[in-house]
This record gives sequence, C-alpha cells and structure tokens, in this order.
Amino acid sequence: MRYRPAVFLTFLPILFSAAWSQAFSEDERLQGYAVRGSDLWFVFDEIVYGRTPSTVVVTGSFRGWSQDMSDATWQLRRVDDGGTIWALRPSGPGAAQIGANTPFKYRVDNGQWVQPPRSAPNQKDGNLHVLPGSRPSLKAEIRGPRSIWMTLTGEGVQRSLDPDDYRLTNADGVDIPIEAILPNTFSETLIVPAVELDIRRVYYLDVPAAGLRAVCRRDPWFRTLYSSKQLGAEMSPDGGETTFRIFAPRAQRVQLYLYLRPFAAPNEAAKVVEMTPDADGIWEATEIGDHHGVYYDFRVYGPRDPGNAFYDSNPVHVSDPYARVNVDAFGKSRVWRPTTPAPPLENGRPPMEDVIAYEVHVQDFTDLLPVPDNIKGTMPAMVKPGVRNSRRVSVGFDYLVDLGINVVHLMPVQEYLHYPDDEWQDAFRNDPYMIEQGINLENYQWGYRTTHAFAIETRYRSRDSDIGAQRDQFRDLVKAFHEKGIAVIIDIVPNHTGENMDGRNYSFNFNVLDKPYYYRTDESFNHIGPFGNEIKTEDRPMVQRWIIDQCKHFVREFGIDGFRIDLAGQVDEQTLLRLKAELPEDLIIYGEPWIAISDPEAAANPDWSWYKADAPITYFQDDTRNAFQGPPDNPQDKRTDRGYAGGNADLRSQVMQALTNSFEEEGDPNRGINYLDIHDNWTMADRFATRDWDGRLGVDETRFKIAATLLLTSLGPVVIHGGTEMMRSKGLAPLEELVKRTRSGPLYFHGKRDTYNLRNANHFVWENVGVNADAPGVSNNYQAMIDFWKGLISLRRSSLGKVFRVGTRPPADYYRWILPADPAQIGYLVDGRVLVLINVGDSAATLTVPQLPAGTWLQIGDAFAVDHVNGVAGSEPQESTGGERAFTVDGPGVEIWALQ
Repeated sequence: MRYRPAVFLTFLPILFSAAWSQAFSEDERLQGYAVRGSDLWFVFDEIVYGRTPSTVVVTGSFRGWSQDMSDATWQLRRVDDGGTIWALRPSGPGAAQIGANTPFKYRVDNGQWVQPPRSAPNQKDGNLHVLPGSRPSLKAEIRGPRSIWMTLTGEGVQRSLDPDDYRLTNADGVDIPIEAILPNTFSETLIVPAVELDIRRVYYLDVPAAGLRAVCRRDPWFRTLYSSKQLGAEMSPDGGETTFRIFAPRAQRVQLYLYLRPFAAPNEAAKVVEMTPDADGIWEATEIGDHHGVYYDFRVYGPRDPGNAFYDSNPVHVSDPYARVNVDAFGKSRVWRPTTPAPPLENGRPPMEDVIAYEVHVQDFTDLLPVPDNIKGTMPAMVKPGVRNSRRVSVGFDYLVDLGINVVHLMPVQEYLHYPDDEWQDAFRNDPYMIEQGINLENYQWGYRTTHAFAIETRYRSRDSDIGAQRDQFRDLVKAFHEKGIAVIIDIVPNHTGENMDGRNYSFNFNVLDKPYYYRTDESFNHIGPFGNEIKTEDRPMVQRWIIDQCKHFVREFGIDGFRIDLAGQVDEQTLLRLKAELPEDLIIYGEPWIAISDPEAAANPDWSWYKADAPITYFQDDTRNAFQGPPDNPQDKRTDRGYAGGNADLRSQVMQALTNSFEEEGDPNRGINYLDIHDNWTMADRFATRDWDGRLGVDETRFKIAATLLLTSLGPVVIHGGTEMMRSKGLAPLEELVKRTRSGPLYFHGKRDTYNLRNANHFVWENVGVNADAPGVSNNYQAMIDFWKGLISLRRSSLGKVFRVGTRPPADYYRWILPADPAQIGYLVDGRVLVLINVGDSAATLTVPQLPAGTWLQIGDAFAVDHVNGVAGSEPQESTGGERAFTVDGPGVEIWALQ
C-alpha cells in the first residue's frame, strides 16, 4: 500500500501566537475547522460568529453531542492574547471518530448553542459538517461469505492492489487470509477473503500504511431483513393458543420464560420454552391456551463479539419491546388482550390549520388537584369531572374543556424509565434540594426515555388497580376528551430509548437483541447521539416497522388522533414518509426538526437527513417563537431577549413572517406549527417576570398578552404549553445546574433551563385559578389572564377567526400591514375582517390604517380582555366609509377590531 500524505505547509510545534492565528484562512474560519496533514483543528472566530465568549466548546456526534462544558478535552483556547481566534486539535478516542460528513457545533459560556453562519459551505440542518475529502477515510461492508466491499477516500490516499498491504481479522484478532483485491472505481474495491465469513460475526479491515481501520459492516444484510409477522404476544381469536415472537437476527438461541407472578426469579418460571428461528430473524413459540395476564421475558444467546450483549457475556433476561404491558421499565412483560378503542370524535379530527393544541404532562396536571390520593398523578385524575379548588372554581378536566382548545397533546405516556425507588431513596431521602423539588422519594420524569413503546406507563394507573389496568384507563381518558369534542395526540420518542440514560447502560431489550441493528453506533459499536443512543431507522426495515407499528397500535387500540414526534429530525425522512402513508390521512402529526442524525454518513444522505425545507411532517417553528417571545436560552436583557412582545422592535420583519407562516422554508402555513414556550423552555411567566426572572413574583402581563395575541392571530396550527394561560411559573427551579449521584451513576439537574426531572417546579398550581391580584399576597391577575386566553381561543375558533385558520398560501395582500416609522408598532388587517394593532413601545402611539374597509367595526380586544361576540367593555361600534382611520394604542398595548 502506498500512502502519500497531502502536501501542506510544515509548522513548528504549535504555539498559540499571532502568527498561528493568521495561518487559518478566511474559508477555514467560516467553515469552523482546518486540516493540516492528518490533523484536524476546530476553529472558532469571534468575528464570524459575532460573539466574544469566555468559554468555547465543540460538540458533535464524535462525543455523543455531549453538553458538558467542563470537559477540557473539547475546550478551545485563544490562539493569542486579545485575538479573536480560538482553536483545538482534538486527540484521543473521540478524535478518531471525526471523519467526512461528521456534524459538529459550538457552545459558548454557560452552554449557549452557536448557530452556524448561513454562508458557511458546510452548514446543513443547523450544524457544521466536516467536508468529504478533508481526511482519509475507510469503509468496509460484508457483501457475502467471500466478499468485502471497501471504500477508501481522502486526499493523498492511493490504493494498492497487493493483498499484503491489507489485514483482515476476526473479533479475536485472528488473521483471515485475503485471496484477491479487485478494483471497481478509484475509491471502491472488492476484497475477496480466502475462506468464508460468517455475516453474523465481527471482522475488521486494516490499511496499515494509511493508519486506517474499519469494522466490516453488516448493512448490506441488515437492510434486507424484513418480516410482516405479528411481533409480541398475541392470542388467537378463539383463545386456543398464544404466540410469542421477537426479532433478534444474530441470536443463536432464544428461550421464552413464563411466570405466574410479576417478581418471580428465573428459576421460579412456570415454564421455559425453546423458541424457533425463521430465515428473517424472527424467533417464535406457540403455547396452547389463552395466556392473558401471564408474565414473561426472554433469555437470548449469541457470540461474545464486540457490540454484542447476549446472555453468554451479559447474563440478563430481557423484556418484550412489543409488550402491551410491562412491569415498570425494569420488570417483566405481561400478556394482554387488545384494548377496545375509544369511539371517534363525533365531528371528525380537526384539520391541521384548525389545531389549537395544549401540551400537558399527566403528573404535572394532576399532582395538586383536590382528588383522592389513589389517583393523584394518574390518568383517571386527569379526566375526573366536577373537581373544584378551595374557591369553588372548576379545575382539572372541566377547566381544560372550558378553555376551548380542540387538541390535548399528552407528553409521553408510553412506558418510560424511572430509576428504582429503593436506589433513589437510598441516595436522596433526606437531601434538602431533592426534598424542595419533590423528588427525594421517587424519580420524577417527563418521560422522554421510552423503554416499551407499546405499553402505557405503569405509574399513570390508579394505585388501587392491577398492573395492566392502565390500558383501559388510558382508553377511558381518550373517550372522555372525545365526548367533549377534543382530539387526543401523544408525544412519542422514537429517536432514542431509555436503555442508555445518564451514562448508564441497561439491557431492557434492544441492547441485547441486536445493538448494532437497532441503534446507530460508531466503529467500536459504541452508542452515538446526544441522549445516550439513537435508534437506527435508515437501512433497518424492522426498526422502521417498529416506529410505524407503535403508531398504528395507539390508533387501533385506543383511538387516538395523532402524534407529536420528539426530535423527529433524528428519524430518517423515508421512515417518516412511510409512517404518514401507513396512517389515516386525517391524523394530526407534527414534530421537532432539530438535532440532526448523529451518524455522519446518514446525516450526509439527502434522502435520509432533513430539515425545514424538505420536512416530511409539520414541524415546530422556532423562528416564530424567537420572533414573538425570544429564543430558549437563559434571558439576560429584558429588552432584547424576550422577542418582539418584550420590546425588541428590531424583530418586526420576523414577526411579519411568523404571523403569515412565510419563513423561507415554509411553502404553506401548515408546514410549521407556531408556539411561544413549550415544556423544555423557560415558561412565559418567568421570561416576562417583573423581577428575578420568577413569574410567581409578578408578570409583565400586557407584554405577555401581546405575545398571546401574536400567536393566536397567526396562520396555521398552534400549540400552547399547558399552564401558560394561567402564568404557570417554574420559579421554584434554580438557575444553577448540578450533578448528583445514585449508586448506579450520575444524574443531571439543569435547573430552570430544563426542568425535566424537577417535580414541584412543574406543578399546575390550581389554587391560582379564580384569583386576581386583589387577593392578599397575590402578584398576578391569574383569572384575568386565563380569561384573556379563553377569549383569544374563542375568537380563533369562531367563524370570524376562520381568517387565521388557513392551511394554504393565501394571496400576498391577505395580511395588509400597517408599519409606522417606529418599528415598535405593527398593525395587520387580515382578510379585510380583523384588524390587530400592537405597540411594544413604552409610550402611546398612533397607528394609521390607510383604507379601513367600509362597514361597522367593533373593538373586540384590548390589553384587558378579548370578546369577539360583545366587544370589550366600553367599546361602541364605529362606522368606516372606507377611508383613512387613526388609532391610538397604549404603550405597551394591543387592540383587536372586527368588521361586523
């Protein structure tokens, strides 16, 4: 093998100096990295990014998108005192993972993400990427028993056709003789082993002269494995038999264990059954009789090769990823009959443009409801009618129905990871911080760590019911909302699972059944991804099927109306397209486009990786959020960090795009779903707090209402963070972040930035409903704010509000803009029927409408209330002859007028 290194300037040992800073070209500073010989340097230029940080860290797929700012391995250093250039030459295992198409991004100071410059040639899907050809790279695939397909690329690499210049070994390091090297293209080559290979085993190909090694991937085989057989545990219609099936393509033996008790040990199994494999990787066993209620798990055997976690080297039992019922995350699966779904919505599901969704977490919503203790925090509590607080005001289910929303968006209800109670209590029972946050006795979570995608979260059932009753209770929840004309969608988390959280490695199912099949892994079979692991949907038909099957399951067995897909950008585009094609056309589907696929090769494939411009589903429109109320970063300056509503008049043009859903990537208003805050952002109440960034101490309510007005007078679908309308605050959560530990490892508490595991900070404080600021010790007009949002929602859902519920691109003049010289004011006349006037300045201002359509106009909204039927208090109908009309709007302030 002849390896010719690319010719670069030779540098003396690297010293951070002015001379060195000049060695990075303008293009290298823009693309964020440079290559010198075989070395890669990360480069951050303060001028390019418009920031002067105190800390700069690089993260990407090569370090699992870690958000750890303290790891010195990935911290850049200034190359000279007073200069603008920061640089890092990475070393160690992570550096070896940085090849062509590797995505990366910079974070600064306290963890703020830095958006790549739009003009960077390597910017894609919100990340920077190492460009192909920058560094030598090697890829090898097993195509058959005696064929390995090699791709060798990179500047200065010249392929050899001499078998002695290569080394092929198995997982034990034993050499496999090579018979021939056959060229196909300049970079692609067929390598013919002299003996047959076992495609289920692990082999490595080395090119010693280039210092390159690659695992021989099994993708050509994996991408062809598919079966349409029903997976999980299924009973025949007559109850005469029960069939168990599980997909484990590289297993050598699988045993089914059946139990009569949920916590029985393996040696107490009622029966052990040898399962039979088929040619497609499905292992199955059929038992006589109806096994409803029987508990079960599996023992899966296989070789000890790298990347494997079979019983031979990891002696654990695994549960069924298709189980309808599982005993918490760590326990056994339970055979269960299919659930009879809830009746459908009488008037059908709302079309996307009509969607007013309300995102809510079951436990947050019900923890403080005045209901019996056995249902607090559960699904039955969420739909219990007739619940009132101490002021005799309706709360809970009746409150939500009265609010007027037409879609309940439930945060995850699939079985998800809770750390065991005994481990948790041993660590935190008497911990003051954990006691204050309500998490000293159990591991509270939002649920974005699914362990069993077909099962309903065990802890959401009433505490006096049997394991499995949660299925009927969830169905009853759907039924209760349907009876009130409200659709139900659930938040699914198909991008990662709970098997690899907080640095822990659990063996619930996929890690054992076939880790390299189910997950994206690196060349050493380590998980990649910012959340512990990433499900591999591309090139894996049975993983693609797993996502589609779980969605079909929830529609078929519960009658739900759609899905919010967590970090959908990590699910490949083809899978999402197939998902939509397989589901009813009227289902509501939207998701997050952020955080691209971490596998560099998959991320570089335009048929797999997607972002807003080619989104296969409706996506969360963060540009609207940023324009209306500010970005999700911790706010520092009230004038600049709270969006247009907060007084940042520079955002007026972005507000115009947000109102019309006409950002560059949006082909029609239904492409993006608009929102203000959402579960993992700061709450609006805290962002608009009058002091200490704590909404409990007071909220700038007029600016808060301006943001609400902008949202609910925009085109397309909208989603509301549950509790925003009642100024729900996370003020109990500290700003500081910290790390704590149980005996199994570390836990990360992000404070107010992300309260996913802080229970008390997320509570719905139902005692605030019905209360205004004239009550003793109360700082906010809670009920007045709720009524304001109810008025906006009612307007939007009315025949008049149809002007906002538009799913196709309207004419260019559909929104007629009133744009005074001062950008702190904006007005818009929508379809000639609704006039909205906003002033985010501190002084009253006059907004002049050049031609107000002729007719009778009624003021239906101001900074105090919205009433599209009767108008606001003190308003009188105003006649217009079609000429110019001037309006004086308080500063800050808002007015809404409607043509009668």
